[in-house]
Amino acid sequence: MAGSLQLVTSRLCFAARLLRARGGTGATSGLRRASGGVHIEPRYRQFPEVTQSQKIKAELLSSFMWFWILWNFWHEPDTVLGHFPYPDPSKWTDEELGIPPDDAE
Repeated sequence: MAGSLQLVTSRLCFAARLLRARGGTGATSGLRRASGGVHIEPRYRQFPEVTQSQKIKAELLSSFMWFWILWNFWHEPDTVLGHFPYPDPSKWTDEELGIPPDDAE
């Protein structure tokens, strides 16, 4: 009961803050007054300009991703390969494979 009352109270406080912010003027009104046109000009059929910072962040993120994949594959290969030993297909009979007998026509 106390947990649900606390949840309702926190949501009401959040809603009240939103309503107060919309009622004011200036910086608290929630209206963005961005003038000066488009911040990034569109480039038709051209590659976007990538900064050095974006390149470094992309390299770090992709390096970490491959590290995570290969580390987990090395330490827990059953996740990809399965938990059970693979059966030997040479021991399967024709009946198990659904192959009709040779004398059947």
